Amino acid sequence: MGWLGKSLAFLIAIMLFGVGMWELSLLILAIVLVPAIFRTRRGKSAPRENGKPRGKFPVRHVLGGSLFLFALGAYLAHGTFSPFVLGSLGLLVELWGRLPISVLGSEMKPVEESILLRSSLFPVSWAAVAEVKPITHDVGKALAGLIGAVMVSASETPSIYFVVERIAPNHRSAEAAVVEALREAALSLSALGAYLLPLDSKQALSLLQPSLETCKMGEGEWSTALASGTYDVLSIKQERGFANSLALYRRVDQGREGRGRIPPPSREFAHPPFLMEVFKAVGNRLTWPNPDQYTAFLSSLLATSGEPIGTRVLDAGAGSQSQMVVVKSQSSPSVELSRAQLRAVVRLYDKGTR
Repeated sequence: MGWLGKSLAFLIAIMLFGVGMWELSLLILAIVLVPAIFRTRRGKSAPRENGKPRGKFPVRHVLGGSLFLFALGAYLAHGTFSPFVLGSLGLLVELWGRLPISVLGSEMKPVEESILLRSSLFPVSWAAVAEVKPITHDVGKALAGLIGAVMVSASETPSIYFVVERIAPNHRSAEAAVVEALREAALSLSALGAYLLPLDSKQALSLLQPSLETCKMGEGEWSTALASGTYDVLSIKQERGFANSLALYRRVDQGREGRGRIPPPSREFAHPPFLMEVFKAVGNRLTWPNPDQYTAFLSSLLATSGEPIGTRVLDAGAGSQSQMVVVKSQSSPSVELSRAQLRAVVRLYDKGTR
């Protein structure tokens, strides 16, 4: 259906709503607009023209605005339940993929046999945590391309984690969206000297369970606090090579039973610092992790991408628990992963998988 046909169908939907046939009107809108929304989301990584993304019709805004208009019409028609439903749907469409879990409800529960965490307060909010395995000491350069939340654990053995947050109606679509986001990030990082290892949901929960309190940071003193302050966790919200916000936390107890909390980067910057400055300051306080057997395994998986999976992932013995497996790649030492981790890792490091 071309844009002329879609415009005609849209006008028909408006007229049907005006005469009280709003169920049929919503059905027509869904047929016309929902496929275009999914094409738009898939096209976010499409080639660019002259360094800018190709222009796209703002389908989400049209659908969201239409739902708000319908909600207003239902209210003026003295509707009781329909204005709330239509208005809520309009708000969800407009904010789809934009709401951070820290706003929607930061208490997360693990999904069994998965890498996903699910919000206990907002069931369509999902998250996954992946450990960053650097092979370079220039961590700032390697991580500058990541968009989203990055956590640095600064106590005991330092480690870096990347958090992906998505809104989706069910487990299957959430897992597909999260894995695709991790896959894009993993392939980008591998060219800059780092790999991503998704955590099993229970591993992610244990990471997020300890209760935290915010460390005070004076105005304009962020670099000093990062380089020499006393903190256990650094949370950064980053985009386009800059740290839009960050926060420092100190652990205060062992954590919550069965739930974890993604620490929000609450300190927003009027003038965001360059990420390389941030990671350089953190590097003055701690030593970044060195490559290990997991780094070698992920590197081998990427190097053999495109080959049959049976030659890329080899059985290396029984795991320490029933949900764990021991595997190796063609030229790597053996590693122990959960079955959920193994499924995710194979999808992340296969250039032919979509």
